[in-house]
Amino acid sequence: MTPESNPTAPAKTAPARTKLRSSSPARLLAAAACALLLALAIAPHAVAQTPTMLVLRAVPAKLKKGETTSALPPLTKADIGDIKIGGKVAPVTDFVPLLKGPHVLQLFVLLDSMQMIGGNGQFDSIKKFMNEMPSNVEIAVGWMLQGRVVVVQDFTTDRTLTAKVLIQKSREEAASPKNDNGNPYQCLRSLAAKWPSPDPAKLRAVLVFTDGIIRNNNQAVSGDQLNPDVDGASQSLQRSGIVPYPFFWLDYPPVDPNRNNGGQLDGQTNFSQLTADTGGEGLWEGQFAPGTFDPLLDKLYSTLQSEAVVTVTAPYPAGKYQRLDVKSNRDDIKISGPDNVMVGNVIAGAKK
Repeated sequence: MTPESNPTAPAKTAPARTKLRSSSPARLLAAAACALLLALAIAPHAVAQTPTMLVLRAVPAKLKKGETTSALPPLTKADIGDIKIGGKVAPVTDFVPLLKGPHVLQLFVLLDSMQMIGGNGQFDSIKKFMNEMPSNVEIAVGWMLQGRVVVVQDFTTDRTLTAKVLIQKSREEAASPKNDNGNPYQCLRSLAAKWPSPDPAKLRAVLVFTDGIIRNNNQAVSGDQLNPDVDGASQSLQRSGIVPYPFFWLDYPPVDPNRNNGGQLDGQTNFSQLTADTGGEGLWEGQFAPGTFDPLLDKLYSTLQSEAVVTVTAPYPAGKYQRLDVKSNRDDIKISGPDNVMVGNVIAGAKK
């Protein structure tokens, strides 16, 4: 009896067959592309991770217009919230103090050749400040001259040599009939482009003594408008990783009360713009040049002592110029640093 004639007999099932996929080059290429896209989607570590150093400090959360920041206790790692570079989180990998820490700081002392610095023990104050710097600070000396910077002493830890050059060259510059600075911010751009003894593993800062006035700028600037000369200097300094500390000094001509911008002189207004962009600190008290430099230089020492070197892992390849955003974990302070940072200012494996 056949299955057709016997309804109770089990039906026969056809044997299963395995379908073989084609291994053509086109299919293999498509599969490889899909695998690559999947790997990029699930493996963020494949993106460039570049160590980058930041110099940060805590400042009061609220300041009055024209007020300079007061020295606060040293920044702690717990004070810092998220750090973002180019809108992406940059995890902190190291946190150490700036002074007496493992990193070398190159501090360039820049004097304005148009200013007659030297009376009232001013050089003694500068020498004292230099001698107080710890051993991880290298100091160089230079002068503004016709839109550029003349280096008279390269970076060294020999404080005696630096002080000797400071006094000797200052007398030569003061006696020069061509002591025209050209433009202090043009000089800062020149310094950023031709920083002596550049080393990406070393931090950079400039202490500049000047009145901050742009005498050859024909473009009127007032109110909240940004000064193009200062903005250009800010960009150059940030790209080169240089933190500026402008020291207001005006000996001649005397202060003109008509050149006042909401409680600040022209030069001080320029300083405020410069330091707001770069994370630096302006050094002045009121609208008059200080008789002695000691109080303001002591303030600078306190500022440097409160700063920390924070190393982060930036999610970009070296050489990218990116926006920097740092949040504070505290309501009473904000974290001061540059607006932008050049990614990769650390040499991998370099000795700290």
